[in-house]
Amino acid sequence: MKRAALAVTLLVLSAGLGLPATARGQTVEDGSGARIGPADTRAVLDLVGRNLNSPEARVTELRRAEGGAICGSVDVRNRQGLYGGPRGFVADLAGASFGRVPDGPELLSPARGEDREAMERVRQLYFRLCLD
Repeated sequence: MKRAALAVTLLVLSAGLGLPATARGQTVEDGSGARIGPADTRAVLDLVGRNLNSPEARVTELRRAEGGAICGSVDVRNRQGLYGGPRGFVADLAGASFGRVPDGPELLSPARGEDREAMERVRQLYFRLCLD
């Protein structure tokens, strides 16, 4: 049941954002991919590439969570080309879904096409599954 809820929440978020589905050159910066294995690391990087518009995303702190989720942090460049700082994410590899924790301004004023409720669900999911 938890796995199904995780997949649905992340799928709704990903679909609601209308994000591009192109592969990118993401990297795991801290070696934490060894904790989840090479196949799952590649799957996480593929999800990051499909869901974030950043050719140079930096992924760190990969770890397994309950319900089969993978938690981690990702740092992407903003419109000015600067890294904005790492933000948490939760991914469900079985459901091929991904959700990055929104920041405060995103929740207060979602961009056109973004679903505030879906962003809040990802935030709550990350806090429940990924924070120790």
